[in-house]
Amino acid sequence: MDLNLKGKSAIVTGGASGIGRQACLDFAEEGANVLIADINEAGTKEVAKEIENKGGKALAVKCDVTSTDEVNNTVQKCMDTFGRVDILICNAGILRDNMIHKMPEHEYDLVLDVNLKGYWRFCKAVVPIMKKQRYGKIVMISSMAYKGNRGQSNYATAKAGVVGLCKTIAQEVGYLGITCNTIAPGLVHTALTDYYVKDEKLRTGIEKNLILVRQPEVGSKLGTTKDISNGILFFSSDVSSYITGEVLQIAAGRKM
Repeated sequence: MDLNLKGKSAIVTGGASGIGRQACLDFAEEGANVLIADINEAGTKEVAKEIENKGGKALAVKCDVTSTDEVNNTVQKCMDTFGRVDILICNAGILRDNMIHKMPEHEYDLVLDVNLKGYWRFCKAVVPIMKKQRYGKIVMISSMAYKGNRGQSNYATAKAGVVGLCKTIAQEVGYLGITCNTIAPGLVHTALTDYYVKDEKLRTGIEKNLILVRQPEVGSKLGTTKDISNGILFFSSDVSSYITGEVLQIAAGRKM
């Protein structure tokens, strides 16, 4: 199946590692131009170099998604370098887990600022460009935590907000040829979840949890960044042109 991404320009936030890094590499493999946006400047340069070494086009940009100025400057750099913004992948995120009675208020605010308002800032910046183009693909990375997750009142709230934000944007811009969809991953092995894998007791607990939520057989392992990137590319391509405002759960059948 031809995803028709050759020559398209994509911005990927949180692109220096994990799901974002995989998406950047996969976009480049499909012939897209990629802007890697991340607060980790060294990481963005490493991903860009990897893409360029394979003959792709990439731009590394240090960006703090909590700064409106940095977000706007990042989008402008994409326009200056590639001439268009066809695809936006909102993926940057952090964790500050704690039970609600132990969670400092500033950590609640920070997670929402990065994981939700950071998405809003980027969408606000790219939508006017996409409107002029009468074309655009926005993909937001939520999480199965949007249904609620113990010890994550900040993260779960942000990820539920992402779903509402996506559905609202889809309604506002759909008539202009812009789609907006969300992916809700289950537990994926990235740097954020690496301690689950390395700690035997935690890993056993996770495996028990997978059984408790009655995932199908494929759920007996952690998901991979490639599993999620496949969904990102699908929503970023014209194959999904008649789909908008939807949530795709890539979670091995997990329901909660």
